[in-house]
Amino acid sequence: MPQRNNKAPYDLLYEDDEILVVYKKRDVFSVSTNDPATFTHNLFQYLQWYANRKGEKVLVVHRLDYETSGVMIFAKKPEIKERLQKAFEAHTVGRFYEAVIAEKIPLNESHHVEQYLLEEGPHVSVSDPEHGKLAVTEITSHNYIQIGTALAIEIKSGRHNQIRFALDSLHCTLLGDKRIAHNEAKRMYLNAYKLTFPSEVQLKKSEFEVPPLWLADPQSL
Repeated sequence: MPQRNNKAPYDLLYEDDEILVVYKKRDVFSVSTNDPATFTHNLFQYLQWYANRKGEKVLVVHRLDYETSGVMIFAKKPEIKERLQKAFEAHTVGRFYEAVIAEKIPLNESHHVEQYLLEEGPHVSVSDPEHGKLAVTEITSHNYIQIGTALAIEIKSGRHNQIRFALDSLHCTLLGDKRIAHNEAKRMYLNAYKLTFPSEVQLKKSEFEVPPLWLADPQSL
């Protein structure tokens, strides 16, 4: 069971001598940015405070967007960080998300979206194979909720904003996505609910998940 902390921007899901797995709450940066307001109020800083009290270190492996909630893994040792990052770079990590779009679309429809995304500093745009990096997104309409359609999403790559761009290419409005969909919902309805790691990473536990917020009957996924 997660160890919930109402004040800190995370819940602790799992910990051993090599890794720390948490659920990042929405509307918090994974690491600090150029904005001084984020220098101490970011997830990594909170985890450093937590680890330092036990005489340990915590190392960043990957990130989630400010608006996105979800499962994140951190390393405690440089060699573990290296193994984890190699798995992310090789796209062998299972990265499962859920989202809600405003449109009511037919259920059980699957979409395979391939795009080339160009990152220029903080700006991301759809590009071409010569300039951009391939982003592969698998999207399935799963169930209806009162405000729209809940989607099950798996990303086969880890490009910045790739889910937002993939949904936009399907003419779907991601609720709460002010950046691309220009939607003003009270939160962004995007949640990373599951991470899985291949055996070659050699973790003591290789699958981490939280109950989905909007997907009905997640066992059917």
